[in-house]
Amino acid sequence: MFESTRRSIGLHLARFSFRSHPDQAMTFTGALSAGKRVLLVLPLAPTQQSTAAIIELVRSRYGDDHITVIADALDNGITALMPHSEILRISAQQVTRFFHPPGALLQRIAGKPFDIAIDLNLDFLLPSGYICKASGARVRVGFTKPGADTFYNLQVQTGNTRGPGVYERLASCLKMF
Repeated sequence: MFESTRRSIGLHLARFSFRSHPDQAMTFTGALSAGKRVLLVLPLAPTQQSTAAIIELVRSRYGDDHITVIADALDNGITALMPHSEILRISAQQVTRFFHPPGALLQRIAGKPFDIAIDLNLDFLLPSGYICKASGARVRVGFTKPGADTFYNLQVQTGNTRGPGVYERLASCLKMF
């Protein structure tokens, strides 16, 4: 009961804190291919879908040493996949009572210039959306979901299905830019 109220308050607080950072109109043609530094937010909730297509696209386009990954504290597999990338971890216990990410994580992200932020969470999770917006990335990619307009300026529709291939479709979409 109180969790939905706290989540709603957290969303309003996030919108309030980002009110002075409106998105500028931009053309997405070449926006992703011109980027140099990428913030990749892996799914923070367990998922059956493989993110391999997106990880391979990002690695091949930008190189491991230009990628910062936000992963769940329990996700140990990403370290082997991306040994040269910076991996920052977040756990549910670190999230504030209003579902904002911890300040220490935001400070580490704020100290880096990101061109692109990609959120791979299929459902809207306020911590991952907040991280993407706080990164200051010019292009912030996420899936279309209620409440996402504040945090992402490029949203990809998943359609009615979230079955196999959703991340492959996202990779195909991102290759166009």
